[in-house]
Amino acid sequence: MDILDEMLSQSPKEKFIQILQNGNAFAVEKAFDDFIAEHLALLEFFEHKGIDEEEFQNFKMHNHALIQGRKDDVFIDLVAKILTQEG
Repeated sequence: MDILDEMLSQSPKEKFIQILQNGNAFAVEKAFDDFIAEHLALLEFFEHKGIDEEEFQNFKMHNHALIQGRKDDVFIDLVAKILTQEG
């Protein structure tokens, strides 16, 4: 089985978990550090724009399907970031 077949045989979430367990620790740490920094920047931006926690939670609730659908994109992006750090 070549690498493309292997990658396509797993869901993006499964591949992400595999990379977390077996990937280069430095690359995983860097990807998470960047991801957390981006998350915190968004929270600060929301606060700066006057979006409170209740408004944010309501948005998440009303857009649950959209958010769930985009999770695979996030898993794929994180895997790519980790793998490119390893090289």
